[in-house]
Amino acid sequence: MTSLTADGTYDSRSAQTVLVNHFNSRLGGGAATAALRLHGELRRIGVNSRFYHGEKTIDSDECDPTHELATWQPEPLGRRIMSAINYRFYRESFKRGVGSKRNGNEIFTSPRAPQKTPWTPNTGKNTVVQQTEILHLHWIAKLLDYGSFFESLGPDQPVVWTLHDMNAFTGGCHFTGGCENYNSGCGNCPQIARSAQHDISQQSFEIKHQAIRDINLHIVAPSRWLLDRASSSLMLEHAKSFTHIPYGISTTDYYPMDRLEARARLGIDPNAIVVGFGAMDVKSRRKGAAELTQALSFLADLPNVECLVFGTGQLPRTTLSMPRLRELGSIRGTLQQRTVYSACDIFVLPSLEDNLPLTGLEAMACGTPVVGFAAGGIPDYVLEGSTGLLAETGDSDELGRHIRQLALSPKIATEMGFAARRLILRKYQGVHEAKAYRQLYDSLANVNRIDRRLAA
Repeated sequence: MTSLTADGTYDSRSAQTVLVNHFNSRLGGGAATAALRLHGELRRIGVNSRFYHGEKTIDSDECDPTHELATWQPEPLGRRIMSAINYRFYRESFKRGVGSKRNGNEIFTSPRAPQKTPWTPNTGKNTVVQQTEILHLHWIAKLLDYGSFFESLGPDQPVVWTLHDMNAFTGGCHFTGGCENYNSGCGNCPQIARSAQHDISQQSFEIKHQAIRDINLHIVAPSRWLLDRASSSLMLEHAKSFTHIPYGISTTDYYPMDRLEARARLGIDPNAIVVGFGAMDVKSRRKGAAELTQALSFLADLPNVECLVFGTGQLPRTTLSMPRLRELGSIRGTLQQRTVYSACDIFVLPSLEDNLPLTGLEAMACGTPVVGFAAGGIPDYVLEGSTGLLAETGDSDELGRHIRQLALSPKIATEMGFAARRLILRKYQGVHEAKAYRQLYDSLANVNRIDRRLAA
């Protein structure tokens, strides 16, 4: 890989020059946070990394000139007009197909975009030809047009795809809610009220499957659960490799603050029992808001309990007796996040289906144990009896009993918090993630050079 010189530039004398091009639709949300953190860590260890995104504004202190708005070479006028007409008809058909989507489900996205998006993007800059360019996809819904993007790639072009949800191998949903129709090409989608065998999920599945079948594709999943689902899926049957690389976070940004100081910042009684929960969308069915509300009722009779909730939206209203709830709204910046996590005695992950929730990693890095459902990738880092406690997925009563158990056992909770921090230091630091990806990039670059020599 390239190496950074003392002035922060890249050493062009490096024997092997690899440029990694990341693609992510947005600059906000869990996938964007994970992708941006990885890009930053790769740069810090000397990997020549560039980040393409689909939002026009950058609202992040971490962004710099290596973050670029992805724009594309326009088609000739006549073809552009025809493409716009065809897309309009397609979009209307897609909207009709998903217009009856059941309330509470995750978003359902299309494999087509309003414009063609062939590689390479139109950056308006002089591009230096690299010995190897690796395309690294993240959350690409609404950014890349499957047909034009993948068809523009040569058969040897390495493509790494980090899965942040299940959309890469489904007909449109981002989490399936337990449905396994994606293993047979989708159709009869349970997330669409008026679905049929050849519904929009199957149509989209066919478009995606055809687009990626001949790609030099290498799949990465942050959780073992998602890796298992991806590697056994019909959509990704032609992928060249499957690799498990967990998310990494900065342990110098997320660390245990003094608990009294954290609580003073938030105006919380230093002797309170504090339970935390957070999600981008608090009311999301998949994030377990209803189950959390029932579980928190198990604390109602305990004195001096305070529950901190952050994210957009509100928990569902209930007639159950509840402890005091403080809804913080969206919290931004590592200082505010670190303060909230450090103020908590317990952090709760009631997700019914999830990849590798960043909130759990961040809480544990701040020395806070996690109680959650044994769903998705949560058991990868919530080690039963060590870094937290796990309940059977969907069992709100068991979840409530576990929260209550730790609330009444502060010494055990503290010991679990120490163990949680140690686990993050050992397995989930950002530099660990970046080095694992660098190893993957190196292997793909080496294979690509060998293949080119043989072809010559």
